[in-house]
Amino acid sequence: MSEQPSPIKEALKTGLRAVGGDRAIHIAKTLRYKLNMAPPTQVGAAAPTWTPPTGGSTYGFVETPHGNIRVVPPRAELEPGTGKYPPAPPGPKVPRDKKPAWWSDLEFFPPMATATHPHRWEFPAYLDNPNCKWLQVLKRQYDSPFAFPSSLSPEGGLLLHSLVRNIRPRRVIETGTFIGISTLWIAAALKENGDGGIVRCFDDFGPIHKAPYRDQEMLEGRINFVAEAIAEAGLQDHVVFHPGNSSFEIKAAYAEMKAEGGNQLAFIDADHGINGVWQDFWAVEPVLQIGGFACFHDTFPPYCSYDGPRHLLDHLNQQAVGVYEKVDMYLAPVNYGLGIVRRIG
Repeated sequence: MSEQPSPIKEALKTGLRAVGGDRAIHIAKTLRYKLNMAPPTQVGAAAPTWTPPTGGSTYGFVETPHGNIRVVPPRAELEPGTGKYPPAPPGPKVPRDKKPAWWSDLEFFPPMATATHPHRWEFPAYLDNPNCKWLQVLKRQYDSPFAFPSSLSPEGGLLLHSLVRNIRPRRVIETGTFIGISTLWIAAALKENGDGGIVRCFDDFGPIHKAPYRDQEMLEGRINFVAEAIAEAGLQDHVVFHPGNSSFEIKAAYAEMKAEGGNQLAFIDADHGINGVWQDFWAVEPVLQIGGFACFHDTFPPYCSYDGPRHLLDHLNQQAVGVYEKVDMYLAPVNYGLGIVRRIG
């Protein structure tokens, strides 16, 4: 049975929509979410103790030389004399009217994995492989004072790397190369795929200024800084730089990208303003194959403080030429968010 909407709540929605449209309602919900947000998990807090299943059941163990694995006994007993389980339970009653919840109203929405906002990315020890050149370069880039918070987190990088390994694109567009961390994740996956994949990096390669959580500046030489890292990692055959305004340079490269058959993946992480994100996406769309993917970094405004990627995801099928299905992915340790869309028309 569906919950009946409150008359007061519906009247408030109507008023907000009349003043500012759906965006006003979304902002109001976001503010409510921020005020009611659950506190983050405390670092080092004791894990909750595991309790056996209810109803008086107990559990046993599978013993191994390395420790025991808990086992819960079956809840569905075989029917006596048949050797078979009873019939499967009936399916649920499906509501006639179903509407997706706003992202800010989700029951499961992890905030931060630490008690306070981190000031640097922690490179996971299990990735510190001295025999892998590109991982060692990536570790050094994460140690850079410029890496936090603008670069993709190591956990987010693993997600992007896995996506490239699984969907196996031959041509990738990246906007917003910054210091090359996401480029390394993508290019390394393309190299491992072994089919000559290339990522085209569109960035103005301008100066990096001081910002929250970033106390140092790189006023010149960024393209050389990134190029050295890519070459040292042994990934230069899989990377092409396109310096300049990303949306203009993407359009200027149409002919060569179309000659290569178009692109199967785009990672959009440059200008995070509403207009900037849309301009990059509109530039990418004519060379994004149907069936191809686009990813957007920094999609949850309460944590990343940017509105552009969120606005695009919320209005994608209203303002895009193509047709898209989408999913929001949570990122650790700070949930800046990653939106993944697939073009289906």
